[in-house]
Amino acid sequence: MTDQTAQAALTHAAKPAGSNASLIEQVARKYKVSPFRQFADIFRLKGGKTQLTAREYYDYEVYRPTLTPTQKREFVGEKGSFALNLRLAPPGLTNMRNFLADKVGLTSMMGAMGLPTTRIQAAFSPTRGFGTLPTLRSAADVVRFLTGAARFPLFGKPVRGSQAMGSVMIRKVEGGMVTLSTGQTTSLTKLAEEVAANTTYGYVFQDAVTPHPAIAAMTGSAAVSTVRVVTVNHSDTPEVLYTVWKLPSPTAMSDNFWQKGSLISLVDPVNGLVQKVRFASGPETQWVDTHPVTGAQLTGVILPCWQQILDLACAAHAVVPDNGILGWDIAITTEGGVLIECNENTGHSLYQLASGRGVLNEGFLPVFDQIVARNTRILAAFEAKRKAYQKAKAQF
Repeated sequence: MTDQTAQAALTHAAKPAGSNASLIEQVARKYKVSPFRQFADIFRLKGGKTQLTAREYYDYEVYRPTLTPTQKREFVGEKGSFALNLRLAPPGLTNMRNFLADKVGLTSMMGAMGLPTTRIQAAFSPTRGFGTLPTLRSAADVVRFLTGAARFPLFGKPVRGSQAMGSVMIRKVEGGMVTLSTGQTTSLTKLAEEVAANTTYGYVFQDAVTPHPAIAAMTGSAAVSTVRVVTVNHSDTPEVLYTVWKLPSPTAMSDNFWQKGSLISLVDPVNGLVQKVRFASGPETQWVDTHPVTGAQLTGVILPCWQQILDLACAAHAVVPDNGILGWDIAITTEGGVLIECNENTGHSLYQLASGRGVLNEGFLPVFDQIVARNTRILAAFEAKRKAYQKAKAQF
């Protein structure tokens, strides 16, 4: 299947009904929810624990008439998600938060502990040190690396970043031109200059992982397909809270859901069974059983390497057990599950999109309460030790 064929299919599948109408009008027409009711919902949900914006209200389809007022209050926006995560992983217990978000530091640490991770080829930063890793200091260094020691295909991304912004998968470099995994080409010099100019914390080049053949057949993509495994720790052993599978578009270089043509799926964390699959968001949402381009069956499929993926996420969380909640992106590859990165402030938007329900639901709230209780005990123990130290110090 050519990229043009895939893009045409995706464009057709993603085309919203009544695309010239406003979201308010689309919802009023399709769901029979009056503009007044929509405004009332948005006003009611913009504060408290939800902190939903109007855009998020529509993205998550919170306007659905099948949802009760209680179910609507289970959804959180980006700000609400951040507030929840701070409650579950307070700064006083999570001093490694910045390190976990650092793709070079995290990969190096987890790899040194024997956990399967991506393999770093080189890293760019004008000033930062990366130990014995090949370090690039300028755009010219990036050019020399990509025309010399680089192994292809390779994947490049900012050391600190999210939603695949600034990421690129390179198939080859030849004659001063870079060929991307999508078949598009760009100037090597231009790419190197962009890396040097737009990466505050640095940029990392690593081996591109090869998707598991079963996954590649379903998605029709050579891009990595990851599972977001959100783990929690409310006792002494991390456990899985929920799992979401991100399916890249056949024409994309990564599996970020907001890229045109990508899909997202809710997966049963116990057995890896694909439960439901979402295409697009808001009034454009389609729940599909088969892939809109490849035609492959998606719902009812059991993802490969499932137990190893869960074990990897829990083992990684156990390295930093004081964090009450963490999100891990784990690729499903020919070598099994491979840890791609950690989301120290994991956004719950993926779960809410994939499941169609809010993260503050009755199944998760008791778990969150247990995490908070554990955090309170640990912080109280820290404070008791601090006071004991101060008292002993005062006696000398």
